[in-house]
Amino acid sequence: MARIEDYAPIVGDGAVDTIRRMAEIIKGEKAVHVNATSYGGGVAEILSRMIPLARSLGIDVTWQTLKGDIDFFKVTKKMHNALQGDLGASISDEEFKLYLKVAAENASMLDLGADVVVIHDPQPLPLVRQRERGKWAWRCHIDTSTPNEAAWSRLEPMVRMYDLAIFSMERYIPKRLAIPAIIDYPTIDPLSPKNAPMKPEEVEKVLERYGVDPDRPLIGQVARFDPWKNPLGAIDVYRQVKAAVPGLQIAMIGSFARDDPEGAEWYERVVRYAGRDKDVFVLSNLDGVGDLEVNAFQRAFSVALQLSNREGFGLTVTEALWKGVPVVAKRAGGIPLQVIDGTTGFLTEGIKDASERVALLLRRPWLARELGERGRRHVRLNFLITKGLSNYLRMHIELVGKMG
Repeated sequence: MARIEDYAPIVGDGAVDTIRRMAEIIKGEKAVHVNATSYGGGVAEILSRMIPLARSLGIDVTWQTLKGDIDFFKVTKKMHNALQGDLGASISDEEFKLYLKVAAENASMLDLGADVVVIHDPQPLPLVRQRERGKWAWRCHIDTSTPNEAAWSRLEPMVRMYDLAIFSMERYIPKRLAIPAIIDYPTIDPLSPKNAPMKPEEVEKVLERYGVDPDRPLIGQVARFDPWKNPLGAIDVYRQVKAAVPGLQIAMIGSFARDDPEGAEWYERVVRYAGRDKDVFVLSNLDGVGDLEVNAFQRAFSVALQLSNREGFGLTVTEALWKGVPVVAKRAGGIPLQVIDGTTGFLTEGIKDASERVALLLRRPWLARELGERGRRHVRLNFLITKGLSNYLRMHIELVGKMG
């Protein structure tokens, strides 16, 4: 596991020294983070790197996850969709009772007796009902700019029980929120297996293992198999661009998470939509695609796609930009914070527009390199783990009233 000093060559000694000083302030206090699952999705990735790094600084912080069956996670996925604006995602009284019951059962098994407790997303939200001590913060990672009001009205009374809410963008903060709210961007770890430097021969070896031709252009989208991520739209872009670039290939890379019961259904839809085209590679963690393989694919992309219709933030955009790859994306959620149109990539409104931008970057590799280099600088300044850890420590200090 990386130590805080390992980041100094990337972010500078000043940033590292500031983190060390803040960590000293909260020595001896206990903190807990709780989310739905230990693998799959951006929240698990953030916590899997952030918690060990914080512990290496002497901070007593733990990461715990929920236990629940498929029925529970079906309800919470409905809730997730509803908060992102799905008006058809109706949650019945029985489903809501199940949601509260499973949360109460988890509260009795989890160690929530801490000075600061951070609850991530709607799945463990009701744990606050069993709160005994400490300051509690709810970290919402999804796009709640236009929530399904019926679903939000069920959750809002529990949100009010927290001391603080944290969102990825200001416009995600629900109107008339009764508690203080702050903005904090998700971050990536540049030293993790998914983002650390790779040699060109290591990248080629991974591509060849999956039958991808390293000598032909490759584009791709890394995202869960999920309707919000618009995977079929990514394949549509590939098909339009391929008319002008006959050798083009596309990799659609996703992972299955325990808290996402829709994943298998959408994976099958993507496979069917790809048909018999041998230049479309639909891959997942079930094919052995882990962090190292994702790293290799992203580095091999001439252009990365992110055609999400809704997106809380989009860490796979951050990952691609960090690797110097320009991103063509829809103007959704937190993506415009990262893809600065014409500077680190292109923001598009639809399939035709996206296809034209991808074709432009394939025809002009010098432009792709220039945008990619700017993207890497943008990520280094704003979206690396050291920034995320610094913001977390500041939040902890302020919550427990130790700002001097």
